[in-house]
Amino acid sequence: MIRVKTSLVTLVLLFSLIACSQGPITSPAATPTFTPYVGGTQTALAAAIASPTPWVAGTETALANLTPAPWVAGTETALAVASASPTPPALPTFTPPSLISPTPDVTFSPVFHAFKDSNSSILLGGVMEGRGWLSAENASAYVSPHLNYDFFSPGITARIAGRALEFSPTCQNYFIGSSDLMPDTMVGVHSHWIVEKRITQNISTDDPVYLQALTEWFQSQGNSPAEIHITRILQADIEGDGVNEVLLSASYFKDASGHMTETGDYSVVLMRKVIGNSVLTIPLISEYYVASAPELSFPNTYTLTDAIDLNQDGTLEVVVGVSRWEGRGAIVYRVDGQNAREVLRAIC
Repeated sequence: MIRVKTSLVTLVLLFSLIACSQGPITSPAATPTFTPYVGGTQTALAAAIASPTPWVAGTETALANLTPAPWVAGTETALAVASASPTPPALPTFTPPSLISPTPDVTFSPVFHAFKDSNSSILLGGVMEGRGWLSAENASAYVSPHLNYDFFSPGITARIAGRALEFSPTCQNYFIGSSDLMPDTMVGVHSHWIVEKRITQNISTDDPVYLQALTEWFQSQGNSPAEIHITRILQADIEGDGVNEVLLSASYFKDASGHMTETGDYSVVLMRKVIGNSVLTIPLISEYYVASAPELSFPNTYTLTDAIDLNQDGTLEVVVGVSRWEGRGAIVYRVDGQNAREVLRAIC
C-alpha cells in the first residue's frame, strides 16, 4: 500500500514537471503607449494618451494634445490644447519695437534752402498749423535733430537725415549740416510734411518770346540794358486753376567779382501771368541800376529755385535763391493774384 502511494506521488510530480517545461501561461502584453518628441526652441512636449500629437508649425512653437491647458503667449513657449480635435489658436503677430515708427508730428515743418554742391542748408523759417508762417528764430525752437528732410528742385528730390541746428553768430542765422553735397539748389521740408509739387517745366533761357518780354519790362523801367542774361525760366500752374504762369530770373553785372555795380547791372525775378485777356509781367524782386556810377555795393544775385506749396493751401510759393559776395540765403514769396509778397527770408 505504501508503494502504490509512492508511485502515485511520483506520477503527479512527473506531470507537473512536463507542464512547467512548456512555459508559463500569461496574459497578452499590454501595448506600450507612444510618446512622440515634439521639437521646438527650448521645448519638448509629450502626449500622455494614445491619440497622436499633431505638429503645428510656427516660430519656436509646438502644440500638443494633453490635458486642458491655458493659452500662454510668448516667444519660446510651448502651448497645449486639450480637445480631441484641436483647433490651434491664432498666433499673435509681433512687430519688434525697433520697427514701430511713432506717428510723426506733422503740424509743423521747417523750411530750409541749400545751394548746389553745398553740405549746409540755411533755415528760412517754418510753417505751423494754426499759426502760419514762422520766422527762422521762432521756427528753430521746433526743429528736431531726429527728423528727416526732403529737398526739392525742378526734377530732383533728395533726402537728408536730421541733425542739430547750428547757429552762426556772424550772420545770425541757423543752419543744418549734411554728410552729402546737394545735387542742385533746393528747398527742404520735414519728410512727413505733405507738400504739393506740381509739374514745373524748364524752358530754354534762349527762348525769343521771353527775351523780348524781359527787354520790354526793362524799357518800362526807363532803360534797356546792353545785355540780357536769363538764368532760369520755369512754367508752373501757381494757383492750381489750370492756367500756367511763367517765372524767370535774370542777372548781369559787369564786375564779375560781386563787389561793384554800375549802370546797366541788374538781378531780377519776374512772373508772367494771364489776367483776363492780357499778359502781365509782375516783378517778385528786382534790382536794376538804371543810372549809377560804379560803386562798392556787394549786390545780391537772385535766381529761381523752385515753385512748391509749402503751407498746404493749394497755391505754390516761389522760392528764390540769393547769393552775394561771401553770403547766401533765400526768400520765399506768396503769390496773390497780381501781387507777390515775401513770407520767409534768411540771408547770411
